[in-house]
Amino acid sequence: MKVLILAGKKVDGDRMDAFFHDHERTFVQLATVSRGVHRLEKNDADLVLLVPDPDDATWERALYRIREEYDRQVAVLFLEPGLVDRALALGAFDSGVLDEHSEACMDRCARHLEAQVALRRELAAERALRAWMERTDTIGSWVRDETGDIRWSVGLNRIFGEDMVPGVRLSGLREMVHPEDLEVFDRANEATFDRGWPLDFEYRVVNRDGKVRHLHANREVELGPSGDVVRIYGMARDVSLQKEFEELLFRRDAILQVLTSFASRFLRKIDWDEGVSDALVKLGKVADVTRIYLFRKADRPGGEEVLTLHNEWAAEGLFPLSKGPEGFEISTSPLYDTWRGAMLKRKVVTGHVKHFRKEEREVFESTGAKSIMIVPVFAGNAWWGFLGLSEHRCERDWLPVEIESMMLAANLFGSAIHYGEMSGKLIEANRSAEEASAAALDANMAKSMFLANMSHEIRTPISGILGMTEMMITTGLTEEQREHTDMIRDAAKSLLNIVNDILDISKIEAGRMELKLEDFTLRSALETSVRSFGPQAELNNLAFRYSVADEVPVRLNGDPDRLGQVLWNLIGNALKFTERGLVELTVEVSHREQSRVCLLFKVRDTGVGIPPDKLDAVFDSFTQADSSLRKKHQGTGLGLTISRQLVNMMGGEISVESAVGQGSTFFFTAWFGVLRDQTPAVAPLKARKPSTLHLNILLADDNPMNRKYLKHFLTMFGHTVTTAENGLEVLELLRENGREIDVVLMDVQMPEMSGIEATRAIRESDGRLYDRNIPIIALTAYAMKGDRERMLESGMNDYVSKPVDMHQLSEAIVRCTAGRKEGESLVCTQEPTRSGPPEEEIRLDIKSLTSRFEGDLELLKDILDLFLMEAKNKREALITAAKTGDAKGTAMALHSITNISSHVLAMDVVQEARALEKRCFCGELEAAGRDIDRLLVRFDGLVRAVEAEAAKL
Repeated sequence: MKVLILAGKKVDGDRMDAFFHDHERTFVQLATVSRGVHRLEKNDADLVLLVPDPDDATWERALYRIREEYDRQVAVLFLEPGLVDRALALGAFDSGVLDEHSEACMDRCARHLEAQVALRRELAAERALRAWMERTDTIGSWVRDETGDIRWSVGLNRIFGEDMVPGVRLSGLREMVHPEDLEVFDRANEATFDRGWPLDFEYRVVNRDGKVRHLHANREVELGPSGDVVRIYGMARDVSLQKEFEELLFRRDAILQVLTSFASRFLRKIDWDEGVSDALVKLGKVADVTRIYLFRKADRPGGEEVLTLHNEWAAEGLFPLSKGPEGFEISTSPLYDTWRGAMLKRKVVTGHVKHFRKEEREVFESTGAKSIMIVPVFAGNAWWGFLGLSEHRCERDWLPVEIESMMLAANLFGSAIHYGEMSGKLIEANRSAEEASAAALDANMAKSMFLANMSHEIRTPISGILGMTEMMITTGLTEEQREHTDMIRDAAKSLLNIVNDILDISKIEAGRMELKLEDFTLRSALETSVRSFGPQAELNNLAFRYSVADEVPVRLNGDPDRLGQVLWNLIGNALKFTERGLVELTVEVSHREQSRVCLLFKVRDTGVGIPPDKLDAVFDSFTQADSSLRKKHQGTGLGLTISRQLVNMMGGEISVESAVGQGSTFFFTAWFGVLRDQTPAVAPLKARKPSTLHLNILLADDNPMNRKYLKHFLTMFGHTVTTAENGLEVLELLRENGREIDVVLMDVQMPEMSGIEATRAIRESDGRLYDRNIPIIALTAYAMKGDRERMLESGMNDYVSKPVDMHQLSEAIVRCTAGRKEGESLVCTQEPTRSGPPEEEIRLDIKSLTSRFEGDLELLKDILDLFLMEAKNKREALITAAKTGDAKGTAMALHSITNISSHVLAMDVVQEARALEKRCFCGELEAAGRDIDRLLVRFDGLVRAVEAEAAKL
């Protein structure tokens, strides 16, 4: 601690020097002590000691200045008694008379002041930390004392705005509360200030600019011994960004539900135009725009091309375009040639009206629009017109999710228009009874084609998204990147489930859904259907169990896949709507006849339950118990509808009993044939896996994203992959290298020549140009009835639907190539004894590997075994190339090590091998020799780690 001593001329300096001997001190003698106060401008003393002469009356002024102007603590020693109390009254930290006790007194004063300085510094640090937290997390706090005055923190002032500080009373804050939240705010105040309850609630405030901020508030109350309120304090966090993100998700979900409903309607009805007005109204509201409209292209005499208003919806207060003096019509040329060209390329036009060229602005400025989005609509391959959105309230930047949603809407409108036009032409052309029958058949075929095309067009990009996401996971992501990638993958899977639900319900309503009856073991089928729900329940701290009554037959005849689909929907819903407790499945006999049995399935949960007024509607299409905009659980509302239809197809009925807050129980019955032989069937042996990873695969797909991720994963499994974009390229590659290719992965729909046409050309050849027996596996996004049969009839050996499951694709490759690889085996050379650096210990990230293969430990074991099979050859190739000075061969061997190391997520080894590979290609083989030796040591450690983990599986 630093001390400044200002003493009079009569004070003994030597005696003063003994004071504060453990502290840094400065001693100054003056005629009057007030003359030394200015020294504090350069002296950062913590304590100033005044020792005035008896006739020096300036000490009072000095004490005042030191306290008020410099904010320092002051102690006063008098040579004569009588003024001690006066000094303390004026604010002195300590005061006394200079005598034999003064040194002890000043030592005690210094210790007390040191403790006070330390506390002040600690308090300052705590305040700085709180201020930093308030700035970083956008939070603030307040305290109300016994007088009722409220003190707001800097953080709250920042949230409210410096020009809107509420004042010392709560009424000032109430003036800022959003009008719709005043009742909640007042009730919260009553509960806190009148009843002394702590609270946790949310409300909104509005600043002078009209900007709304969402606050999450917490309040606490301190009571005195007699139960009265002593102090009330609280904290508020600005959660506006979180609310905006939630609103965006709600809006996206609402848009998808509108599109799902519209898609279902026009799939069932020919006249699409009856539903488009209602769809535009709903789309405009959920997209939160002021106007939405459809314009249709028309040709005028003389070749003039114009766009005319077809349908519109406008918010209240906006003048409809259709009520103009001459309607609303736009000529595309020459003013809008640029926009026309963009729409012909299926591109979206967006922006603020003020940024458009002068000629382009005129039409939109006349309507008062400030921002627009124009999405082209194609009926088949013909440009039909566009779907437009206008915002009149303010300039709006369209978010990617909004653009994507409107593109999907435009595609659905275009498909509906195309379907309606085709159906209309068929009806118009067939008047007689015979022609009407043919027209109905053609319309049904058109509907099936539309379903197939919609399946293909939507499932193909979903396949690419899932594939590229899985590919990104194998590239060594950070934890945050992995979390974002998982979110993308989950969203794509959710969209795929929506598409599958729509297709299922459409096939059921069209009468094209059929049961595939087969003999099966019930308990094994149940185990397969519900095995994934155990880990899911455990993750959510739920209990999941199932049981089958002893009297239930072992072997039945029925459709186990459709039974599993019903159970999957019911159990999945039960887990989704249950936060604690259990989900239980029981199976028992309901009725029994000579050769068949009716089983009763019960799925019981302890979840939220279903309100009585919703029970009758839960099995209706696109219906959910909670259909509000802020519902917690998402979905299409088709799962229970599909389940009811499937149960009816199995000769049974489905029903539900529920109580809000206590849970639900779904019941359904189904009839099955009873087999005479009740001995459980022996599981079939799996196809023998090829003895080597080195298959030469020809991959044909017109989608570059699909080619990229499929090639990535097939290469990871050790295959050599050649790609083609259409059937003609496939035939050309087979003519040149057909004898070296082991299997062809053939997309069905490709330009110039489809996969089916290419397959037929191969199978019908004379064998001189192509190997007629080469295995061909169909890759297709078609998922309608008869698609698989159509592929196999064309000569394809197997069928894998998109999105491609790599495990299913691997099994298909095994089935198709096992016979062609008979008698071949890998020849592994003996690993030479080596000396060098000590062995390095490497650990595998088993958790990430298990997650990557979705918990399939059998597939993980296969990958580890295949890695070990390849590792010896790759190591030997690297040693041989490096010893002979073959830079290119060394680089290729390093590339191979990079590939197989990425299979087991050994990203450190991958990065090191990639760096060495680049050096070899740059001619630095000799300089890289030692680094290659170190890499071999790390690679050997990786091999040992893989061997250890493989032995555990």
